[in-house]
Amino acid sequence: MINSTPSVQMFKFSLKLFYFKSRIQQNGNAALYLECYISGFGSGGDRKRHPLNLDWPAKKINLEKGILLPRHKDDLDVNDYHMIISDVKAKINEIAIRFRLQNRVLTNDMIIREILYYDSSKSLVAFMQLVRKDRFKNGLIARQTYKNILSTINSLIEFRPLATFSEIDKTWMAQYKKFLLGKGVAINTVWTRMKDVKAHLDMAIEQHNIYVPKDGLDFPNPYKEEESVYLRKEEVIRLINQLDDKALCAADYQVLKAFLFCCFTGFRISDLYNSEYSWMVSENFLKFMMVKNQARKPRVLTIPLIPIAKKFISSNSGKFFELPTTQEYNRTLKQLMKLAKIDKQISSHAARHTFGHLFMKFGGNLLTLQKILGHAKIETTLKYAHLDDDDNLDLVLKINDEFEDVGKLKNMA
Repeated sequence: MINSTPSVQMFKFSLKLFYFKSRIQQNGNAALYLECYISGFGSGGDRKRHPLNLDWPAKKINLEKGILLPRHKDDLDVNDYHMIISDVKAKINEIAIRFRLQNRVLTNDMIIREILYYDSSKSLVAFMQLVRKDRFKNGLIARQTYKNILSTINSLIEFRPLATFSEIDKTWMAQYKKFLLGKGVAINTVWTRMKDVKAHLDMAIEQHNIYVPKDGLDFPNPYKEEESVYLRKEEVIRLINQLDDKALCAADYQVLKAFLFCCFTGFRISDLYNSEYSWMVSENFLKFMMVKNQARKPRVLTIPLIPIAKKFISSNSGKFFELPTTQEYNRTLKQLMKLAKIDKQISSHAARHTFGHLFMKFGGNLLTLQKILGHAKIETTLKYAHLDDDDNLDLVLKINDEFEDVGKLKNMA
């Protein structure tokens, strides 16, 4: 059977040492480049000079032979410079061979990118660091995603900083998961870490033709939803009373007020860290673009700001709160829960669930809650309602209260 897939025109390329004779510095040195010419791009081809970030006396550069001459007797630097130049040449040659074998077009712009990823074609950590920066710079991921991926990278550095793509099989993935669980990382966070790794393995294969063992790529990572944690009214009151605790340091006090603010607004932690006075469109409303999905689907929220929530705002201008890192924020919350004698595993997101519970308990409705929380789907909002049997009874009794004064009913047994 004849293969109907059209082949890419075979390219040829050449490399040579280069410097600009018109740009010789006052001290006689010239910046060194590797000139790369790739054929197959019209009459002029694709020619580019790649900077080596090296200087050498122009009179001691032999362009015809492509070598540097010693500046003086026993010049030790000349061999080191030749090694650096040879190393870059070898990298470019390897890139060209790989593209040719894969029947792919090669351009100088591609060479620049592939050199950037050269070391990361083996190292998972290096690859994730570079891809993370590149995707954020090009607006493909939001700032919060950018931060979250850094947390995954840091966990990999702690686990196995020198891990290469070729060793990431199902055993490696299982060991990484075991490592995270052993450190007490929450199940949802473990899922996120594994998801980040698998997403970057996919990118390594699809965009850069890097080999990854298939069983590592196929390692199962089903989402296991944890039972949401929230605070009841009496527990929120206990936290409010902690504001009078003289033992709290300034940082702990800020975290406590910020958490309580979220309990009465439904703020996400990412929006909390960005919150500022410019968001106040009136005494009773905040208007802002939420951080989540900002790069893909930007969305502006307008939410009520009730008087009790305003009491927790720490400043009269600028940022609402001066807060530590999110990791330190969550560590502080655990300490605050102990002080308030609240035996629950509370994280920053619990405040959002607490708001959902309080809102529904005191007569709110799901559609309004969905709008305040900024959910795209009502099914997501359902997870924030948290009404138990007693709450349901209290709400239904309100119907009873509305009809208690009807005369006919008063006379009925």
